[in-house]
Amino acid sequence: MKTLGQFYRERVLGRKDLHQRTIPAASGEVRVEQELFGWRLHVNGTNVPCRSQEEARFLLVFADAGLSEVKVPDDDVYLRTILPELEQLKGKIDTIVNSYLDSILDERTRERLRHEVYAELLE
Repeated sequence: MKTLGQFYRERVLGRKDLHQRTIPAASGEVRVEQELFGWRLHVNGTNVPCRSQEEARFLLVFADAGLSEVKVPDDDVYLRTILPELEQLKGKIDTIVNSYLDSILDERTRERLRHEVYAELLE
């Protein structure tokens, strides 16, 4: 199974149409919301405006994994093609990681370990 870092290097970083986005560090719920004039990523009470739902979903995966800076392709059609694979990969990784972390009762320790595991998976 690929890691998020491998997927990011193979499917994103090789493109020429990238722009860098900064996202606040996620320590709680991260979600995508539709506004009247577009989409936004809601991270710890901070709203990050996004140009499309695809960009917001793409940023959601990496914000939840703990990245603070992400390069995003400008092509929403391309994002739409890679999102299912990316979200499926993230879901599988979450299932595996959470199955181990469920046995840790201290929430701070659990979140710290989760962050460390995702840091390794993003390399």
